[in-house]
Amino acid sequence: MKKVEIEKYKEEDIINSDLIEASNYYLTEALPDNFHKLSEKKLNTFIEDHLWQPFEYEEIDVVWEHIETLASGMRAYINKQKG
Repeated sequence: MKKVEIEKYKEEDIINSDLIEASNYYLTEALPDNFHKLSEKKLNTFIEDHLWQPFEYEEIDVVWEHIETLASGMRAYINKQKG
């Protein structure tokens, strides 16, 4: 594997981990480790089946945006702390 490919893989792995961690704030169960390999329908079903009560009437796309925004914000904070 080329160094560029390894770096891309590591970056994707970090993003996926961030999304899993952030999902804990909106779902009753974190996204599974293989969530990025699920079909859109299966992923939406998982999210819908595990919505935390305050978000149970939100559209799946809105909840996903919340998860992505939190994950991105967490990563920005971590990177800022690292200097």
